[in-house]
This record gives sequence, structure tokens and C-alpha cells, in this order.
Amino acid sequence: MSKVFGMATGMVLAIAFPLPAQEIATIPKEDIAVQLSNRVVLTEELLWLDIKVWAQNEPSPSKVIYMELLDREGVPVIQDMANLNKGRSQAYLEIPSTINSDHYLLRVYTRISPFTSGSEGVFQGIIAIINPEKPPTISDKPRTVTNKELEYPAYPGSIENSSSDQIRLTLAKTPWTSVVIRKANPTLQPEVALDFEKMYGQIDSNSPLIPELYGHIIKGRVLDKTVDPERYYYLTAHGKQFHLFISRPDSTGTCYFETGNFRHYDYVVIQASAAEREVNFILDSPFWEARPSESFELPELIMSPGDRVFLEERLLARASHNYFLAPEKVPRDSTPFQFVTDFSYLLDDYNRFDDMATVIREYVPTVLVRSQNRKTIFKNFNIPFDEVFRENPLLLIDGMPVFESDDFAKFNPKNIRKMDIINRNFYIKDHSFSGMVSLSSFENDFGRFDLPEKALFIEYKGVQQNKKFRTEIPLGEKESHLPDFRNILYWGHANEAGHELYFTPSALKGPFIMNVQYRDSLESNWENKNYLIDLE
Repeated sequence: MSKVFGMATGMVLAIAFPLPAQEIATIPKEDIAVQLSNRVVLTEELLWLDIKVWAQNEPSPSKVIYMELLDREGVPVIQDMANLNKGRSQAYLEIPSTINSDHYLLRVYTRISPFTSGSEGVFQGIIAIINPEKPPTISDKPRTVTNKELEYPAYPGSIENSSSDQIRLTLAKTPWTSVVIRKANPTLQPEVALDFEKMYGQIDSNSPLIPELYGHIIKGRVLDKTVDPERYYYLTAHGKQFHLFISRPDSTGTCYFETGNFRHYDYVVIQASAAEREVNFILDSPFWEARPSESFELPELIMSPGDRVFLEERLLARASHNYFLAPEKVPRDSTPFQFVTDFSYLLDDYNRFDDMATVIREYVPTVLVRSQNRKTIFKNFNIPFDEVFRENPLLLIDGMPVFESDDFAKFNPKNIRKMDIINRNFYIKDHSFSGMVSLSSFENDFGRFDLPEKALFIEYKGVQQNKKFRTEIPLGEKESHLPDFRNILYWGHANEAGHELYFTPSALKGPFIMNVQYRDSLESNWENKNYLIDLE
């Protein structure tokens, strides 16, 4: 327990004071292992990844994992984030229909692992992607390499027929075990050594370390020549839900927004505390910026006429998975409203007026509507001290601050569902606010409010929504003779079913490959075992 506490403490210090890479000795090294559903993927399929992250021989406390596919120019073509829970994640990458047939470099890492752990902290693998609409090079030349998958030993454990046409497979008891059972692939690529040091050289010593112990951290930078460390910047994350975050820059102009479970969002809105000020601000990509050296070259994807049967079966498998076994979406955990409010008003319960000033004046006795310098302002009543705040309250529409109270007062609330009021002093981080008036729209679209011209709107996708991999057609549908051409018979944690796995064969003939990945506790490393299994 003390080891875990010490590991987390070291990472917390790095959050409070981001460290240069010269001081990585104070941060625990992370060791990343990934088991893939398949290294040959068609467009419009999902590449599934069972990801495990350890630090000091314990599950890592990091909460976010980063995944990306790089093309042969080193340019990311797919990037995504997923949540880590106690060092583990079952994630996926969606392969779009527009991508070219080729080999791609897969990289998986945490926010700090490339800097702290080198090759152990970055999982790398070469993935073959086949786009039937953009086929790869076809060559009649015979392949010079043998198919090593067909040379794997036969599985030595027990494989028995069970009830309901299922097969029961017994596994050795090993920790953190994951298994994939899939149809064998042809040899589409030669062996390529992925030498981390040759590919990336010395990692940039000026790169900051930002462990993500509580969720995703957004990093931004103020580009002004003179940085005011007392100025607050407001970041509203928006998508299925909304959330407000604030931060102040350090001496270098860097801001860190600690977002927690950044799951429900598609873009962010950034404003400065001075509403009249143009926001001279950028967001840094959270993904690792290093690219493989020019000496590293991905092999060309070349297929032969003999791969026709393989490709036809994969097209059938894609149809089976996409139409009959589409991944099951795990219900989103709805994030509650960000603030604890004193009063809430559902505006459909009241007669609606044409502007917010009238609505508040008529229905909200704890918020005063006043005129100052020919502009309408609001003053919240401070309930704990039985007095009126001198400062203006925080005004929000779907989590976005509105600094011009006159615009807020004239706003027609016909598209607003709810109004929340806070009549006390409250804090966001270290910033104090004198009450709040917050509006939530029906469509989460700011209620058609005219958005601030000086704000920045930046696309920023949150962590991916959880999906559950499905490997078996339900019994009722199977009895209806729906086509079952699955090429992946099992993928997932072995400990979900103890040390006995149950799976159903498909209509495809073998050979089938089983890959077992587990943690070797004695050697403190990851082991991969490959076998041929006979399902005939």
C-alpha cells in the first residue's frame, strides 16, 4: 500500500509542478502492454485494444491512454483517447472508409510514459489496413517469407465441446490474462524491427511531465508578449453535456485545465476574464509530438491473387460484425450539473417573457435587476450574510460565461429549459464568485444566444465512449439462420470467465490462432503465447 501511495504522491507533485524530463527519476516508470484483436484490419472495422499499464509492478494510477495510427510519412491519421481504470482499458480505433490501403504504425502511451519509460512506455506495432475501394499493390511474385502463424504449436490445453454448440477452453492460471481467438492471416508484411532509440533518438529534455491522475488535462498557452498571471481564462467544454473550467497562466504563459472525466465533449470555448480583450491563446495537442526518424520506413502493403479468398472471407466477417454484432454501446454516465444551486426554475412551468431581465425580475426574488450606466446588471442576494453582493454574479448559458450583462438581459429565453441560481459566495479552483445565474437550453446549443465574437471555438474531442465487444450472435438470431462469418471468435479478459473460456465457432473454416497475453509476476514483464487451435 505504501508503494502505491508513494507512486501516486510522486505523480501528484508532478501535476502541481510540471517537471522537465531531466527530473524523471522522481516519477515512476510505466510499462505498457497491448493485445490487439487483429493486426490486419479492413476499413469500416474497429481495431480493438486490450491495454494494460503498470508502474512499479502495480496498476498505474494514470487515468487516460492515448492511441494513434501514423502513416508512412509519420503523420497521424487516427488519434483517440480512452479512460484507464486501475491500469486497464478495453478501447478501440474506428478505421474510416477514406483511409488508404497500407501499413500504419500504431502507438499507445500515457501522457508521461514516452518521457519516463522510453520503449517500455510506448507500445508500437505495425498494422495492415485494407480498403477494398482503394486496394493495395497486387503482385504475382511468390512471397519469400513463410507464414509464421501456421508454424505456431498446437494448443496444449483442454478444448472440449460444451452445450449450446459452444466450445470450452481451459487456460493456465496467470494474472492479468487476455485472449484473442481469430482466423489466421496471410503473411502481408516482412518482419520489421521497431528500435525505439533509432526511431526517436533522445527524447526532448524540455518536454513537461503532466501525469493525469484524475482525468484528462488540457494544456493551453497565452501568446501575448506580456503574460498577466492574475488573468483568468475560462474554458467551456461542450458536446452531449457542458462543463466550465478556469485557469491562470504561469510565468511562461502556460495554462492547465484539469477536466476530470472528459468524456461527453466535442469542442471547447475559450474566453479571457476581460470580455473586451481578444483571446490570444492556443491549445496544445495532448498527443506525443515525436515522429519516427526519416531512416524508419514502413513496409509496402503488397497482396497477391492468392489472397482473394482471404479478402472475401474478411468482407463477409465485416458484414457479420457490423450488422449482426455491432459493438454494444455502454450507457454514458450522465454527469450531474456542475454546481450545487440554491434555486432551480423550469421555465416551462412559468409564463415566458421575451427577455431574461423580465423573467428574473418577475420570478426570481433573490436576484435584483438594476440599471447602471444605461446597461442592465444583476446583483444576487447573499443568503448566508443576509445582504446583496456588490459584485456581479457569474452569468452562464450552457456553461459558457457571458460577460456582457446587457446582452444576457436582452436575451430571449424561448429555447431555455432551466435556470439555476446560487445565492452565496462559491469557488471554482481559487477564483471566488458572487453568486451565479445559469441557463440550460433544450438542445444544448446555447439557446441560440449570439456567441461572443472574441471567444475561441476549438474542436477538442473527449475520451471515447465505452463500447462492448460482441463475439456471439444471440441464440434466437442464430436459430434464424443469420449468416455467421465471424473471423474473431473471442477477444477480452480471461478473468471475466475465470480460467475457462466459452466461445462459439463460426461458419468460417480454420486455421484459427489463439494469442494469450499475461503478466509474469516473477519476471515483472508481459508474456505473449501463440497457438494453433483445431476446431474441426
